[in-house]
Amino acid sequence: MSKQTKKPSFGDDLDMPAPPLTNDARLYGVNREVVLLPQSVVPADTSVPPAPISTVPTEEEWLKFSTFLRRSTYVRLKQSEYWDRLVLKKAVDSALCAFLDAMDGADRPLPEAEQYRLNGKKLK
Repeated sequence: MSKQTKKPSFGDDLDMPAPPLTNDARLYGVNREVVLLPQSVVPADTSVPPAPISTVPTEEEWLKFSTFLRRSTYVRLKQSEYWDRLVLKKAVDSALCAFLDAMDGADRPLPEAEQYRLNGKKLK
């Protein structure tokens, strides 16, 4: 006869508070909304000041968006989300805005037919 064991229950601890801060975090403070920005390689002899980081207004609504990530990147995101209290959607938004600031086509308006198609789907 097989011995019955209790199945593990997942998600029971979702109402638990976040783990306590370390003494260093209490002493030096913790930035709970860490924003990751891509690091760019700048030649040492350039005299042009870096471009300002674009900010997105906070009153703008969030749209659902999905993409694909490598497994290792996803695990690193989840680790940072847990240990650094990373707010994932804000970090992704900030990183994409920094990336798009370097793209020429990001600020060009879409052709009318494409804008109409986009308005019918995502931007209702």
